[in-house]
Amino acid sequence: MVAERGACGRCRIRVCVVIVRIVTARVMPGEANQFNALIRQQLPILRVQPGLVYAKLARRFESDGSEEVVLIEEWRDPDAVYGWAGPDLSKPRLLPGSDELLTNIQVVHYEALDLDGVPPLGPAFGTSSPSPD
Repeated sequence: MVAERGACGRCRIRVCVVIVRIVTARVMPGEANQFNALIRQQLPILRVQPGLVYAKLARRFESDGSEEVVLIEEWRDPDAVYGWAGPDLSKPRLLPGSDELLTNIQVVHYEALDLDGVPPLGPAFGTSSPSPD
């Protein structure tokens, strides 16, 4: 996918940019059922967002009764991420009532390097690598 400079000006011109957004948090002991009900309401909203390529929610149970959750999102370009998350990418977008059930919330972003179906960039900015003979 080739990102052109978008309306917000955050995309790099003619460079393949896919953003992986990872949200991790710990659900407080005894709050898993309530949190899971809220996040299941949010997933359909997330999945219809323009520019979302992939979303996966996973959890891990902890011995203290809490659970760790991870939401992995893949976005076609930075503009799509900003369209979903808003201007402060360090904050998760959660339904009201969700954040009170969580601790240790972390949001990180990565530029994807494995762009299936997109030719890799060559040494010159924005050029494709030559095919091996």
